[in-house]
Amino acid sequence: MQMRSTRKWLLAVGLSLLALYLVLIPANSALYDVLLFPLPDPRIPNVDAQIARLAKHGITRKEVVLKSSNGSRLEGWFLENPETRRVFLYSHSKGNNIYGKIHVAESLLSCGGSVFMYDYQGFGKSEGRASPQNACDDGVAAYDYLIDKEGRSDKDIIGFGESLGSGVTGQLLKKRRLAGVIFQSGFASLKSAAVDKCFWLRLYPDWCFPPQIMDNVEVFSKPHPPLLMSHGTKDGVVRYENAMALYDSAIPPKTLLTMPGGGHGSVGTYGEFYIAVLKFLKRYNL
Repeated sequence: MQMRSTRKWLLAVGLSLLALYLVLIPANSALYDVLLFPLPDPRIPNVDAQIARLAKHGITRKEVVLKSSNGSRLEGWFLENPETRRVFLYSHSKGNNIYGKIHVAESLLSCGGSVFMYDYQGFGKSEGRASPQNACDDGVAAYDYLIDKEGRSDKDIIGFGESLGSGVTGQLLKKRRLAGVIFQSGFASLKSAAVDKCFWLRLYPDWCFPPQIMDNVEVFSKPHPPLLMSHGTKDGVVRYENAMALYDSAIPPKTLLTMPGGGHGSVGTYGEFYIAVLKFLKRYNL
């Protein structure tokens, strides 16, 4: 009797584990999207002081509303430096919105370029649902805005991808031309970054994952514009080894800035990241 009860218990546990395995399968794209895109931070910080500071230096902010390919309305800001045609197209990380990232835009402006920053669907005040595919479509819409409405050419636009934004920028490069690409805490692929973060995803074979749409290794193993990568060795979000897999597979031209002891989004103790950006722009005449 006891043996029969034990068998029933083991069977129940086994079936429960199997059900959990099937529920968590990455091919369930809705759940996979939730894992990769936790609810965006709903807070909208006040940026009046930063905008006023920029205005003192001749930088104007144009509030932009644009539409993604599925019709969702996106919010963007064009922070324009009238002294240059260079524009950094800034695609931010997954836990933020443009209000909370204006300090990054300020630093990029100091590197001698305008900045166009925008929120993906579901982030900030942008409509729609946050997902990898939607974010990539939003990046294309932002690029097209600069071409169609601001009169920029592909030779003027430098893609700047931060963390998740590296995947958005990489996919943008498959559809549009860029003068250069800068990754801060970028990844080899969204799948590899997800597996690093969620260890249990290693239990699934490749065919269990949805089609990959943010594979930077695929993009940069082919001819591409100059690439600058910056990554901290103690990054707890995207492992340094993950970024190195991208750098090693990328063909030239490529430049790597390693931040010893740096975490996710590290710019260095003395702003080494932005110094590297300036050198990168000069080296490739961007």
